[in-house]
Amino acid sequence: MKGVALITGSASGIGRAIAHTFVLEGCNRLVLADLNEEGLKTVSKELKALDSEVETCLVKCDVSIEEDVQRMIDEGVKAFGSIHYAVNNAGISSKPRVRTHELEVESYDRVQMVNQRGVWLCERAELRQMLKQAPVLTTRTGTGPQRGSIVNISSIFGRVAHPSVGAYAASKAAVLGITRTDACGYGSDGIRVNAVSPGFIKTPLIDVALRAGTYSADMVNSIPMKRWGSPEEIAEGVVFLCSEKASFITGEELVIDGGSLFTTAGKLRISLSEDSPDQSPTVYIQQLG
Repeated sequence: MKGVALITGSASGIGRAIAHTFVLEGCNRLVLADLNEEGLKTVSKELKALDSEVETCLVKCDVSIEEDVQRMIDEGVKAFGSIHYAVNNAGISSKPRVRTHELEVESYDRVQMVNQRGVWLCERAELRQMLKQAPVLTTRTGTGPQRGSIVNISSIFGRVAHPSVGAYAASKAAVLGITRTDACGYGSDGIRVNAVSPGFIKTPLIDVALRAGTYSADMVNSIPMKRWGSPEEIAEGVVFLCSEKASFITGEELVIDGGSLFTTAGKLRISLSEDSPDQSPTVYIQQLG
């Protein structure tokens, strides 16, 4: 898999798994962005252990700040010349988890700034850069080269409801709207835009939450496959959509949830605590930087 990949929220969890999967698929030049600088350094070392030819550009970035996002793009282009694949994974969860009449404007805005505005800022900057690039990504079908591919991380809660995560659900539904709009707008430029919506994903933070009793182990019984998904399974879907194997796929939402969406909509019973990690990637809280 030739080219340069950019991944936000890549210091841990799903973002880390996406970076690993890109390298396993042969993409060895990566721009890794996150607020957690030490986490980025750790992931960079892991990638170089997988492939000695890996090169990384590490960028501390708050995706809700326009200047940070542009600096991320500029540093990536300075390091590698182009950006061919972009995964907008960074985000945060709803907190406090309360119903709408109890939610303060500041809490609502905080989620929208990162999850909605952040994705839009990143995607706009990525599109501007990709439009400057020659279409060099070839396809196996010989249908013509493309300029780039963008994947946004949404959530099954962009599609279904939960009474106490309205801000999060709104932000992830917006991600789907952004995805479809730009897929329509830039297909003729050789740029594909898709989304991945994870469901119940098991990460180290979830292990901690389960041991603490913040999340119920019974949650897994609502999944038809009767197990949690892994960050690596989300990463496989993301990298597939970026790759030439998905050369005629754009504007789509790939749900990776073990069947949860079509069986549990309207039936979820989740006990949440205010002591839960602010960035726990579970049912409706994906890996967030």
